[in-house]
Amino acid sequence: MLHQQSTPNVNTIRAIEPGRIKINDQFYDNSLLVTAEIIDNNWIVNKPEELTVEIIEELLNHQPEIIIIGSGLKHHFLDPMLTLTATQQGIGIEIMTTEAACHTYNILIGEDRDVLAALII
Repeated sequence: MLHQQSTPNVNTIRAIEPGRIKINDQFYDNSLLVTAEIIDNNWIVNKPEELTVEIIEELLNHQPEIIIIGSGLKHHFLDPMLTLTATQQGIGIEIMTTEAACHTYNILIGEDRDVLAALII
């Protein structure tokens, strides 16, 4: 269970459980993208190995300050070419377990940062 102070009208991750994440008052059981204003539960990535330059470029189209990728239950390393794709545009990108990504997202949203969480469930 995640406990963070919520900001009105901002998507906040409330809980992470095996196979699902609760954002605001709704559970999601598939991979998704989350920003302060948007929840896109049609993200096509189901495992870190599916990440491509084209997918990272789609995430960059949201123009966040930072992209946090939740890799599922296990930590994975991001292909250096994918990192380079983001950093060349001045956007930070990190990969961590989905649970850690949810916690990090909430902290950054609480600091009023422009973050996009790409969460693999």
